[in-house]
Parts: sequence; structure tokens; C-alpha cells
Amino acid sequence: MAVDDIANNRENPIPGTMFNKPTGSKEGDNVYEGCVIDYDGKSVTPDNYLAILTGDKASITGGNGRVLESGPNDDVFLNFVDHGAVGLVGFPDEYLYAD
Repeated sequence: MAVDDIANNRENPIPGTMFNKPTGSKEGDNVYEGCVIDYDGKSVTPDNYLAILTGDKASITGGNGRVLESGPNDDVFLNFVDHGAVGLVGFPDEYLYAD
């Protein structure tokens, strides 16, 4: 799940790429290359996020429909990066609140 608004942004000097930091004498490693995004743009929503985590395929809108299919013996690592605040997670067009 990624908004995916950087690599092909008109302000990106090297379209179709994304670098996290310079490495020595080159621009760095292209972290966008080979990246597979299941949900992007308008499909990055709180409802889809919760449906993905709970395995609720019927509630998905947009994206490729993939959801977690984990069981009680599985470990799931979740890394969510946003500009939220205490008690909320920010999505492009709306928020997901803790309550």
C-alpha cells in the first residue's frame, strides 16, 4: 500500500525512480525499481487498510484485492509511515482514528 506519488511526479528529476540517500559518488540506490504495489493512489484508504489486515476481501475497493491470509501461528510485521499524530493515522484523503 503506497500513495505512489513520487517516482513519476513531474518534479522528479529522474522520472520512474526514487532514491532514499546518496551513496558515495552516485545518486544512490533506486528503491523504486522492482517495487510491487498492491494498493496505490485512491485505493489507499482506511477502509481498505482495515480490510487488508482482517482478510476481508469482500470489503476491498480498488487495488488488486490481496489481503492478509494469516492464521493464529503467523507473525505479521507491519510498518506504517505517515504524518499522523497521537490517536490517528493519516491517509491521503481521510484519517483512521484510534477510537
